[in-house]
Amino acid sequence: MPPRALGLHLLPDSRLVGSGRPSCLAEVDAAGHLVRLELLEGDAQIVAALPGDPLLLVVDAPLVVPNETGRRDVEVVLSWLDCPVFPASRRRLAQLAGGVRGEALAARAAGPGRDLAEGVPDVALRQLARERAGAADQGDLGRYRAEWLALRAPRYRPKGTGRAQAAGMAEAARLLATAVDLDGWWPDPSGDDWALIADAARIDAVACALTAARALADPERVLWLGSSARGRVVVPADAAMRARAEVNLTRLRAEGAIRI
Repeated sequence: MPPRALGLHLLPDSRLVGSGRPSCLAEVDAAGHLVRLELLEGDAQIVAALPGDPLLLVVDAPLVVPNETGRRDVEVVLSWLDCPVFPASRRRLAQLAGGVRGEALAARAAGPGRDLAEGVPDVALRQLARERAGAADQGDLGRYRAEWLALRAPRYRPKGTGRAQAAGMAEAARLLATAVDLDGWWPDPSGDDWALIADAARIDAVACALTAARALADPERVLWLGSSARGRVVVPADAAMRARAEVNLTRLRAEGAIRI
């Protein structure tokens, strides 16, 4: 049986578990259908919700953070690919989120046939926007970079303790629907603050599940970066993105800037 493709939006701050802000687990099957979308709370509930079958679980949170300060190698590389992400360090996450929640979850979720990796929903959505625009892979990396910089992921997540952004949420769902059959699910812009926050979590989870599905079905449509010891990320990508990554990885390794 082939591995199942799952995505998890992990509420990063364990201190907020039970506050009404959920984590969310999504699953996309081999035919591209959304077959599961479940709001969850603590680590025990998340681990219990994982199937016993082989799986690839893509999580939108750091799963290993070896560095006390600064940022991880994967974040250095992603920044050079014009995919800025939150700079993860143990000190920063301790200050902002009470610790590295993903590490404890990964340890509890590990098991035979289970592969866990980090995902970046914003990169997934930007790649879907590129595909929707009909952009073709090309050897001109300068032109590719200009096209990539012109793309932006919709803004839909709540800022701090504020309300999620309904307009961006609808656009994010439209992008996901170009690649995933959402099986009737759609964010509800008329919901209250908590409903909108839950829908934002669902969008992140589906973006991660889509990433997992692509990684399993067609490795040429994703980019893997990093290592299990220093942080391992997978994002949807085309040939141009992978070519840019190779150029930057070669340079950054030669300069001693990264160890992946």
